[in-house]
Formats: sequence, structure tokens, C-alpha cells
Amino acid sequence: MSEFSGLVLPIVAEVTPAGSQSEGKVIATGRLGDIAKEAVQNISAIIKKYMGRDISKHDIHIQFIGTYEGVEGDSASISLITAVISAMENVPVRQDVAMTGSISIRGTVLPIGGVTAKIEAAAEAGIKTVLIPKANLNDVLIEDKYKKIIEIIPVETLTDVLQTALVGNGKDELLQKLKDMRPPKIIGKVELESERKKQDPLHSEEQRN
Repeated sequence: MSEFSGLVLPIVAEVTPAGSQSEGKVIATGRLGDIAKEAVQNISAIIKKYMGRDISKHDIHIQFIGTYEGVEGDSASISLITAVISAMENVPVRQDVAMTGSISIRGTVLPIGGVTAKIEAAAEAGIKTVLIPKANLNDVLIEDKYKKIIEIIPVETLTDVLQTALVGNGKDELLQKLKDMRPPKIIGKVELESERKKQDPLHSEEQRN
């Protein structure tokens, strides 16, 4: 889902042999702004770290469809990485799912702006399920008419995203590759919910003492 209110953008990814003998490239089309371009470039680091894949012999092609006014921001990051992993591993992506969220190079899903408008746009487009950063869950203020027609799933990690977004042969094997992924502790507003729960008992014990 895009940075703009009321707009759902399809993303297509394809992985091909590298056109250069020296290195592979990440090639994106669709009038991307600077932040969106940086989000695209981060994909290679995530692929190397968590997929155990050397992408130096491959070109990764990413197409943002229908971006007549351009794309800015990094809220499509989890959509990008999902599309690329799907293409590399030949595991299909569910076509009834939309997603929005930034992602760190360590695989942690980070919050974005305008989450309510993005969810409502997905519902209007006929999408049944939408993935959002767990850190944005309290920001969701959708109208009542949308609550019964769309399922909102909060995600914290790349593994969470792939667990819901992918389907079919190869999914289980792919998730097995990621089982040792441990998102780092994030401080401040983007601290993982699971990390806060782990800390609460210790904090309570300190208060009693």
C-alpha cells in the first residue's frame, strides 16, 4: 500500500541472471522518490542476511504498477521484500492480502504513517486481509463499515509477514530457513511488543523490592 491515502499499488518482482559479470543489481521502476529508492536498496542486505543467498549473480527487477504520481516513503518495504523473496524462492504470494510497513535491515517491521487511510483503501479495493506493523495497532481508527470486511493482522518481523503472505509449495521450507531469525531489541517507540512483555516482570519485581 502506498504513502498516499486511498491508493493500493500492485508490486511485481522478478529475479534474473545478472546482466553484468561483476555484480548483480536491484532495478526498480515506477517514479520512485529518494526514500523509496533507499527502501529498495535495503532489500539486498536483508536477502543476504536472512535468506543465505548470494545475489551478486542475479538482477532483481521490481515494478511499481500504476505509479503515475510517483512513490515516496518506505511504507511499501515489507511488500517489496515479500515480492522479491517470492520470486527468488518460487513461493506464491496470496493475492487477497495487502501489507504496509517499513523494515529494518535486521528484519524488524517498523511503524509507518497514515495506517488508517491505508487499511480503508485496501478494504475499498476488495482486499480481505491487511498486514500492518504491530507498533501501529493503536493508531488504527477505521470506520465501522470496514471492520467486518477486512482482517487486520499486526506483524513484528519478516517471518511474521511471510507466515501470512505466502502460500503453497515451498512455504514451510522457506520459513524453516528463517527460524533462527531473532529481531534485535528496539528502543523507544518502535520497541517490539514481545520485548516489552519480557521486561515487564523484571520491572515489577524491581518495584516490589
